[in-house]
Amino acid sequence: MNLTMGNKNVVVGFLVILIYFSMTFFIEKTTSMHQFHDKAAAVVIDAKGTPDLLDDQVVDMKKGPAYRTGGLYFTNYYPASYVRVSNSGREAGYNMRLYAWIFALFNIAIGVIVGLQSGAGVKLRAWASWLAVAGVVLYPIRDTVSFWCRWFSVSAPSSVLYPIKWVGGAAMFLALLMALIVFMQGTREARAK
Repeated sequence: MNLTMGNKNVVVGFLVILIYFSMTFFIEKTTSMHQFHDKAAAVVIDAKGTPDLLDDQVVDMKKGPAYRTGGLYFTNYYPASYVRVSNSGREAGYNMRLYAWIFALFNIAIGVIVGLQSGAGVKLRAWASWLAVAGVVLYPIRDTVSFWCRWFSVSAPSSVLYPIKWVGGAAMFLALLMALIVFMQGTREARAK
């Protein structure tokens, strides 16, 4: 067993898990902060003068924090007309942690596979290893920036962040595909010996 090829994947994977684990405090703190609360919207419905509920149409939504009841902020409209408007900043925090941990585990698995399967091609193993590192670093960036920008009330540049996320996802997909090929080549070489 020689992990010299995949040791960076294992180290980066554990570092990502630790970094995003330490952000759990800030993610959970959002439930008590004003700007992270779910809001409610008062829905204005046009009944079109008929008792049939199927032809009713929503014509306006009035959002806004006025007072808080059970974790939701309400405006001073008729209470039965409220619908929940979820907060994207808090959801970005949960997504940030989930995607980072999943991709870190993928990265660790790829590191172990390319380290153990020394019978496979060296270039293929190196590409799988580096693509996995790129994927684990790039994929959670969009949610990380969205979460922290909301924390400091700054708008996130989504035109830059979405392509970075797509590149990170594609890199991890290719790394997993290459790791599968490396695994199959390594087991074929071991069986041949």
